[in-house]
Amino acid sequence: MMDLVHERRNGIDRRERATGVFSRHWLIGRRRTGRREGEASNIYVDRYDAWDWVLVLGVLGLSLLDMVFTLIHLEAGGTEANPVMAWALAWGGHGGFKAVKIATTVIGLLVLLVHVRFRRVRALLSVAFLVYAGVFAFHIYLTWMRMAAHVVE
Repeated sequence: MMDLVHERRNGIDRRERATGVFSRHWLIGRRRTGRREGEASNIYVDRYDAWDWVLVLGVLGLSLLDMVFTLIHLEAGGTEANPVMAWALAWGGHGGFKAVKIATTVIGLLVLLVHVRFRRVRALLSVAFLVYAGVFAFHIYLTWMRMAAHVVE
């Protein structure tokens, strides 16, 4: 009997390997969860939850505020407590400081966002948000203390 079914597959099954970190559908695809039942963690997705974006943009915003307040603090005679950022400041001045701060923050957040469905990554992102919120509160405290010192003089 003649074979009526024509096989169009080329022998390579794309499902044999895990989905890569970046696909051509990243940020615009439909994949928000795993493709198979039980795939809830340690997977890459194309789209992220609103909470993931809140954390990422919150950390980015707080990091930029940290940069601005640090530069204000430095202009008032303060010093940089972070040794990496102190090196960036000594190496490239304010421009180098800004470049290193923005680059490390964006790259770090991109890595965390892409891996947000992996174990403990969302918790790590939440901790980063809380740490930057604490740093921001400390900057507000330093600014308030500096303003109070000017009033006393």
